Amino acid sequence: MMLKCTNLRYDKDRVNLDWVHVNTEGNLVNRESKTRYAGEGRQTNYWGTCSTAPLPRAGCPQYWEMKSRVSLDKPLTEQWHLMEVGVCREEQRDVRHSIATCNHSYCMKASFSIKYGWLGRYTWKEEKCVLCSSDTLPNTAGASYTLHYGVVYDDARKKIVFIDVKENKVISTLDNVDSSQPLWPMFGMCNPNDATVSMTLVVGSDINMTEEKKAMIVKALS
Repeated sequence: MMLKCTNLRYDKDRVNLDWVHVNTEGNLVNRESKTRYAGEGRQTNYWGTCSTAPLPRAGCPQYWEMKSRVSLDKPLTEQWHLMEVGVCREEQRDVRHSIATCNHSYCMKASFSIKYGWLGRYTWKEEKCVLCSSDTLPNTAGASYTLHYGVVYDDARKKIVFIDVKENKVISTLDNVDSSQPLWPMFGMCNPNDATVSMTLVVGSDINMTEEKKAMIVKALS
């Protein structure tokens, strides 16, 4: 199986500067930008940004990673997410603060659940939460950790796979993904009053593609 490590980039022209910005190191951080830029087209609802272009119809699996450094300023008590990574159609990119509850959107997010009372990982597909992970994250003031996730998009098999790179395991696999129209990679963050989040894209030749990781991806797509 051919696997393409896609070279994605944050779209700086669409960053929602009221909530996040891309810093001098090239990381997406959940802090309001002190610098305002001219131009139109910025997202006003979504807490984050998209990639500079939609995913190509490659006919083979495409893969990218993101690494988030998180520090909780206080325990999360509201139904907000720490971070999310996923894909959606163009018209869904700026409908809400998260793409989780949007049509034609697929994402994995680390967020607090009022229903379950924990901070964990949740996979969303087409407005519905389809998987709640039992792997909880520390939800105490001062807690800090790194989240390292991988995303596989296979337009031919109509599948999306979310991977925990640190644990080297598949978090979830979504089938019957609607790839009839181009999908845009999305990168979202939480309210800066609750936590400090810095997200780094790991793409192209920067990805450490081990044999174990490749085998895991092939198995998930089979």
